[in-house]
Amino acid sequence: MSQTLRAALITEPTAWHRRSMIDALSNAEIGDVAVGDPTGGTFDEVKKGIGDKVKATYTDLGQLFQEFRPEVALVTMEPWRMPAPILQALQSGAHVFHEKPGYVNIDDYRAIYRLARQRQRQLGIAYVSRHYPIVQEARRIIADGLLGELFAFQAWFVADQERVQQRPAKRFEYDHAAGGWFFNREKAGGGHLTILGCHYLDLLRHLSGANFRQVAAVCRNVGGEPVTVEDAACLTIQMDSGIVGNLNSGFYTSSAEYGSTRHNGIHFWGRDGWLKLNPGGDATREPLLWMSHRGVQSAAPLKSWVFDGAGASADLYRMLARDFFRACLGQGPAPVRPEDGMWVNECIAAAYRASDTGQTQTVTIPAV
Repeated sequence: MSQTLRAALITEPTAWHRRSMIDALSNAEIGDVAVGDPTGGTFDEVKKGIGDKVKATYTDLGQLFQEFRPEVALVTMEPWRMPAPILQALQSGAHVFHEKPGYVNIDDYRAIYRLARQRQRQLGIAYVSRHYPIVQEARRIIADGLLGELFAFQAWFVADQERVQQRPAKRFEYDHAAGGWFFNREKAGGGHLTILGCHYLDLLRHLSGANFRQVAAVCRNVGGEPVTVEDAACLTIQMDSGIVGNLNSGFYTSSAEYGSTRHNGIHFWGRDGWLKLNPGGDATREPLLWMSHRGVQSAAPLKSWVFDGAGASADLYRMLARDFFRACLGQGPAPVRPEDGMWVNECIAAAYRASDTGQTQTVTIPAV
């Protein structure tokens, strides 16, 4: 097997985290690159970012997959446009790494998931929070059983209300009246829960080792801006292991406060201890707090571990993509698997149904 991958970047000028996707192609695991953009508006940007790795550009995505035949496709577009190129990539035999959410209608993502599993292709969503050192250490503590049987969790992900403001909007993507997609239900699929809260839903599974079973939710526009998605989502979740908990996901604070990360966090309680972390806390040296009465830990049960900030300064997006590329090359496990994204997207879809109907919803993923 080749030591590098032929890659395609499928994007457009209004795509989310486009610069991070371009930088991910700088990884040594990537060889020749083709860029697909129906508008042609990003070709120069990509060439500037990765230089002579770019061997071809296409405005016709079908032609790209037929002629260039990439082994991996990186996809970031407005969500309503994403299912078609992701399916094209999988049908052509390529692995796919994409920005969240990847769909507007959950049935489209179910089709993507089934095809990836049937074709035995890697399919990963860019859940970069998994790569924070503080998250990796928290996962080890829980997996080693130091908290004992998990009982409950509390999670909160608070971003800036300023970006929701429409008069004037801070950027075109946010401008609902002008056709921007970010706060448009038909183009984005949802609001804070879909675009940002998804990261914490992923971490709740990743840290606990359990899958979602049921969800009740209230998803509302509490700020009153003229947008068609929620700026606030409050979920009550039961996992298949019996754990219960809540996620508060919304645009509530200022951009300065959002940048401080002090309004974000996850707290787990177990039979033998508890753990509290801020997934982005490396940047502010916010400690990982945990207590365990298990075995030798009982001699000094309360721990406060501060990380040196290296995790905050590292390019986590590039690292996650690197590990994904290595999995495509058969050089290690995938950092994000097809079922990881499917569980998160199904939980989000179920939360919206629960909010609309006032009834608790069961969460499952498709059989393959």
